[in-house]
Amino acid sequence: MNKVELIPVQGLPSIDPGDNIPLIISQALEENNLILNQNDILVIAHKIVSISEKRLVNIQEVKAGKKAILMAKKCKKDPKLIQLILDNAKDVLRINKDFLITRDLNGIVAANSGIDQSNYFHKDFAVLLPKNSNKSAKKISLDLKKILNKDISVIITDSVGRPWRNGLTQIALGSFGIPSIVSYKQDLYDSPLFDTDIPIVDELCSTAGILMIKDKGIPVVIIRGYNYSFIKQGLRNIIRSEKNDIFK
Repeated sequence: MNKVELIPVQGLPSIDPGDNIPLIISQALEENNLILNQNDILVIAHKIVSISEKRLVNIQEVKAGKKAILMAKKCKKDPKLIQLILDNAKDVLRINKDFLITRDLNGIVAANSGIDQSNYFHKDFAVLLPKNSNKSAKKISLDLKKILNKDISVIITDSVGRPWRNGLTQIALGSFGIPSIVSYKQDLYDSPLFDTDIPIVDELCSTAGILMIKDKGIPVVIIRGYNYSFIKQGLRNIIRSEKNDIFK
């Protein structure tokens, strides 16, 4: 079994709409005297990807509908923000005084459709999740391949809550290069295992999250030493189907 190493990429600048994330990461690596190895994994906070992809909305320009206005009274939020949450949700699963639990347009269950107003300098703007995180991860990986001539897996992550447990943890929104799930068929004593599928991309995100300190500006972490085979494939088979959703 290999040793797994976590390396924070420090000193990244504030990201602006249209910025080239692979180029900025490669420059930060150089400034930190870091060299990526073949099959290193980059875990990247979605926020910098979303901002670079111009996934920004001025809340003051959103027009709230009747449904949003009614919901806003229940959860004590700006009706315009509620409208934005609804616009990015397939359905609303729960409402309380602090937030909405939604299933977003990509099927991810999270608070407020993943919409966030933290860590962006313009307070009137909300940051949406990437439109297609698999596509974003693939582009970053392929662009880094052009710059570094190495296969680097990329996982785009966000923090979410979990049923019946306090606190937030990091999960994968999208990826490229690394298998999403590792399945175990037997245990240490050769007894069969059933339904033992490990969402390795989520576990890697959670591991990287140790170094993604919210108030320190570390949105990129290198994971080195995890043993896997690079594949030209994105995140798949992670989201539980609505039919098999036991948490409704």
